[in-house]
Amino acid sequence: MKTALKRIISNEFLLFALIFVFATIFYLFNIGFSDLWSDEIYTKSMLEGSLTDFYARFQNDLHPPLYYIGLRLFTFLFDITPFTLRLFSVLGVLSTLLLGYFAGQRIFGKQGALYFCLMLIAIPMLAVFSHQARMYTWAAFAVTGVFIYSFIFIKTGKRSDLVLLALFTMAAVYTHYYSMAAAFVANSFVFLYLLITGNKKWIHHLLAMLLVVLLFLPWVFMFAIQVKRVQQAFWAPEVSFDTILSCLAIPFTEQFWTTGYSRAMTILMYSLIVLALLLGFSRSHSTHRLALWLSLTVFLGTLILVMIISLLSKPILYSRYVAVIVTMLAVPTTVLILMVRKNWLRLLLAAIILLLGLQVSVPTYYFSYGPYKQTIGYLAATYPEVRKVLHITEVTAGPMTEYNGDSGLTHFWLKAEMSNVDAFRTIKQYNKPDEFLQPGEVFCAVRFHNLELNKENLDLVLSESELIRTDTVRDNKVDAGIFIQIYLLKYKGR
Repeated sequence: MKTALKRIISNEFLLFALIFVFATIFYLFNIGFSDLWSDEIYTKSMLEGSLTDFYARFQNDLHPPLYYIGLRLFTFLFDITPFTLRLFSVLGVLSTLLLGYFAGQRIFGKQGALYFCLMLIAIPMLAVFSHQARMYTWAAFAVTGVFIYSFIFIKTGKRSDLVLLALFTMAAVYTHYYSMAAAFVANSFVFLYLLITGNKKWIHHLLAMLLVVLLFLPWVFMFAIQVKRVQQAFWAPEVSFDTILSCLAIPFTEQFWTTGYSRAMTILMYSLIVLALLLGFSRSHSTHRLALWLSLTVFLGTLILVMIISLLSKPILYSRYVAVIVTMLAVPTTVLILMVRKNWLRLLLAAIILLLGLQVSVPTYYFSYGPYKQTIGYLAATYPEVRKVLHITEVTAGPMTEYNGDSGLTHFWLKAEMSNVDAFRTIKQYNKPDEFLQPGEVFCAVRFHNLELNKENLDLVLSESELIRTDTVRDNKVDAGIFIQIYLLKYKGR
């Protein structure tokens, strides 16, 4: 028995296989708990129609196309369902683990690559976005690849490693604009490091990055359209101390709330990162100094770059997008574990981090983004006289039309400055209530959880209608969750 156990422990690949199986089960757990929410319905809308329609829709989107292309191919093979949409995001995390183990060995060694994978699983933010049909896990995969091959190319100078660095840089550039910023920071680090150390490979690196720029040129026109759209309307708050603090805290919290566990993890992880940084200055722990500096440069440098853009132009610093660079925070803790000489202490430290991370992550798998399907059923059963539903924000508009089924409800929208409702093609859009309502007609307006966005539209329709009653649909999947407010109205006219 003891011999078999020793054999398993000494077989790094077998250990990784066990870790990978556990990760697969973990990331798939409860994946269908929540209804698809607005951003996920938006993702689904990008997959519909012809290729010409697909390209044209990017004029109303704010992202590069690679994720949507990959998801379109994936759902073509396996159909478009809530499960397949989210499964693609799970595959993004699992691909990051594969990359972290097989390519990460060239940075951390075989045993270190195992610890790196455990540190990735311990990050709650990756778990949260593995259950969302958005591009964040694949952007994190691309950034992880950029980090790994930036380090490896600095060390080896091999052409094959430079090719892989260029490929991951391209993937980052075409997946999310935060991963583009991260790739820019990482490659700036590589270029300057090679130049300062007198390594003539800087020329090869520069040429490779110029090729990446050339390959981005076909997207430049659409990129300019998207930048202009951001300048006109974007929801990110002004840069402030609270905004910065939320970007630093969100990797280790439950996203929409905090508990004693997530606060403890945040304090622990940043304490360990600072400790790793301090120990990295000593000669005895200099082995992984470059990996440590590069990872922190990518994480903090991306946030600083985005912060500068936000101060000079439109604010785009937003905590959710930290998911793109969050894997960089697994590097310092991996390095610190490798600095520990005793194996039992390494295992203990890794176990504490992993268990604390899982404790924070699992409750997020029971978070519901809203009772959209439930609200449709409630309206049809409780207010059969209602046939028209006016949405105040797109947060309800997309999901409720997705779950509309045979309810007989028709969905309407009063145009607002900040909206992606154009993506939801079954919603009828108007400028004024009297364009789709007749005097004496009974209808309802729905509002998402006291959300103040577009409240002027709600005030307008209330001023032109008689309020019959207000109602609330609370999510029956959770004890205390998101609710939808219902205003039953009779239209009076202007």
